[in-house]
This record gives sequence, C-alpha cells and structure tokens, in this order.
Amino acid sequence: MLGKYKAVIAGIGVLLAAVAGFFLLGPGKNPDPGQVAQIQGKRNILVMGVDRRSGDTGRSDTLFVTMLDTSRNQAALLSIPRDTLVSIPGHGWDKVNHAYAYGGHELSRKTVENFLGIPISNYVLVDFQGFIKLVDAIGGVDIDVEKSMQYTDPYDGENGLVINLQPGKQHMDGTTAIQYVRYRDEEGDIGRVARQQKFMKAVFAKLRSASLLTRAPEIAHTLYQSIDTDLSAGDLASLLVTFAKNVSGTSQLETAMVQGSPAYIDDISYWIPNMTALRQQVAQLQGVQPGEGYRMAAQAAKKKYDELLGTNSAAGSGEKRTLQVQNQELKKAVEKARKMDKEKAALPVGDSSGTGKGSTAPNLPPPPPQKTLRASLVNCSGNPQYGVEAANDARNAGFAIVSITNGSPMDRTQVLINAGSSAAEERTGALPFDFQLIQGAVSPSSGDVVIYVGRDYGK
Repeated sequence: MLGKYKAVIAGIGVLLAAVAGFFLLGPGKNPDPGQVAQIQGKRNILVMGVDRRSGDTGRSDTLFVTMLDTSRNQAALLSIPRDTLVSIPGHGWDKVNHAYAYGGHELSRKTVENFLGIPISNYVLVDFQGFIKLVDAIGGVDIDVEKSMQYTDPYDGENGLVINLQPGKQHMDGTTAIQYVRYRDEEGDIGRVARQQKFMKAVFAKLRSASLLTRAPEIAHTLYQSIDTDLSAGDLASLLVTFAKNVSGTSQLETAMVQGSPAYIDDISYWIPNMTALRQQVAQLQGVQPGEGYRMAAQAAKKKYDELLGTNSAAGSGEKRTLQVQNQELKKAVEKARKMDKEKAALPVGDSSGTGKGSTAPNLPPPPPQKTLRASLVNCSGNPQYGVEAANDARNAGFAIVSITNGSPMDRTQVLINAGSSAAEERTGALPFDFQLIQGAVSPSSGDVVIYVGRDYGK
C-alpha cells in the first residue's frame, strides 16, 4: 500500500513541476521519417498551463514536454517558451502558445510534434486554480526567493494580479507559489523558466517527506480533480509508479529549454529557435542517435526559418535583437500575433492570482504601491481630435498624461519606452490602438513613455 501512496505523491510532483512553468505529458505512434522513432519504454507527454479568460478559449501560458523513460526510470523536462516562433498546421507561422487558442490541445500537440520531431500522444491541462490546489495539497513548498518581486497588474483578472514577494527563504502555499512562477522581470520568459525550474526542485524536495504518505488518499483526490487529460486512470497510475522510483532524489530529472535566442520582429516579442541545435538537443534527451531522416528534417526546418527571416537569420544570439520584416509571410505572422495579443489583453482573466471572487486561497497582503507610469503624448496625426482620444485611451490603460503637444507629421503611431523597461512594455499592451513599439531613451521630463499619434490612429 505504501508503494501505491508513494506513486501518487510522486505523480503530483511531476504535475506540479510541469504546472510551475505552465505545464506537460504520451505513448507510441508511427513517426514520419523526420521524427525520432518511438523507443520501447519511452513516452513523450505534453502538459500545458492554460490561461483561461472569459469569452475566450485561452492560451497555453507555458508548455513543457516530459520525456519519460520507464525502462531506465529517468525523466527529462523540455520547456518551450510561449513566444517561440513555429509553424502551426492550418494557420501558418505564429507563436506556439497561440496554437491552443486556434485548436485546443489537439492542435497544440500536432504543432509541438512537428516542431520537435518526436511523437506525442497525450496531454494534460492545468489552469491557475488547479495549480493552487495542487500546491496546497502537498502542504506548500519552501523557496529561497532571490530578490524582491513586487508589482500590481490591474488589467489581469477581475481583481488584478498582485505579486508581493520579499527576498529570502520562505514557505509558500499555492496562492503565494503562483506569484513566484508567474513573476516577470526584464528577462521575460527566460527568467520565468529559471524560476520554474527552481520551483520544480523545491517540489521534489518536499515529496521526499514521509509525512505526505499518510495524506496520500486526500492528495490523490485533489490530483484527479485538478487536471484535464486524455490519459486513462491506468496510464496515469503507470506514470505515477515510474516517478515513485525517482522520488528519492532529483539527480535523474534533467531540465532543459528549447535552444534559441530572443528577438523583436516589428515590435512583437519572439523566441527564435536554433533548429539544428534543437533537434540535436531533443535526440540527446531521448537518449538516441538521430537517423539520417531526422538530420535531414532538421536541416529542412532550418532552411524554412532562414527563408522566413531572410538576412535576419544570420544575426547572432544573446541580447534581444530587433529583426526586420522582409517578406509577406513574416508580415502576416506578425500581424496575427499582434491581433491575438491584443485580444488577450482585452479579456479578463478569471481569478488568475487566486484572489478573485470565490477563491478559497488565503488573502494576499494589500497590493504594494504601484509606480504610476507617466506618458507624454505627441500628436503627429494632424487631427486634433486624435490627440484627445489617444490621451483618453492612454489614461484608461493606466498612464498618467504629463503633456500633450503637436509634432511633425507621421503615418505610423509609435510608442517610445526606455530600453529594458519591462513594466512600461507590459503596460503598453493595454493600449487599444495599433502602434510600433520603440525601445530607446525617454527623457525624464517626458515621463516613462512617449506616445506619437500617427495618421493611422483610429483606422
């Protein structure tokens, strides 16, 4: 009986690990020649943390793939940044997290299969409330918070997203833990992945506690009630048993992230994968030597990205670079991504921080004082009414307008922010009109943001 309980506890561990970044989990299919062949005892599982919004299908906030080797009792977690540029079947080039909005878990699975070149047959979905319940079910986790993490996003959910974490070692319940894994700083998704992996280690450390075994039935019930999956009870039990054999330590749990580099394409943030390095990485995580078909598929995938990005593809990796749109295919991709991101920003998130109506999670401290972001508006449209309307739009988005002036004529509306200002970048996402985001230097007298209203405003 103890073995069964250990299996349940261990299974919660892998789900929480997946959920931390938002989320993962499948057996054999006959792969095409461009895929790594299905290996006996190896399972690849897609888990998605879903950002559910009223009136919207939602988007997979983060994706993980679990590569589970039952023959060697080993597992690897591969994180796919949500801004990764991929080809979505039937929809063309777009961000990987938009696949869920277009076609749910099935389209997400097909997209990830094509992208990684490995067969995936099952899915697991966990939303924010499911995450909170799962963390609370194991009694919380201990995390050494590396720095002060404080901000309030009044546009995230009915009551806003409040993040208020102090540095140092602390015990986190589900409501607090979700703040840690959702926190975004100037590193964007890359910083989040690092914190999510740190959270995973804390979960597995907690699972080694024998005290959890006496609560296994209660925890098992929470597990089954907190996820959405096409795995049968037998499949899930088999996975739990496998992880039970690994619960004594984390040395056999390998974590990795899709190789690539960050970039802006016409003011939209993307993660550009290095396809040849990625496919080699996947083969290594699968524990196989890639065949000729797999290597050729990797080269073909790289060629497609080269054709899409043009001369941009030769640019080096490292700090976030700005790429130019050089063809119609890439232009369409950017336009779709911008439209999807704006639709998401306009929709409320249901209790995303665990503080909304009906939540049973403990109350968070009062929101920390939020820095008021100031904006100067320069009307370059030639239409005085556009200046008035754009100023009202900016105020409704949370900006304090410090000045309104007229400027030289411009066709395109632009928004200038200080380079590296994640707070300003995130707040501009609430602006309801189209604009080109420019990162540079804003004069202190102009505030935090300068909005140049062009002739295209209102179109």
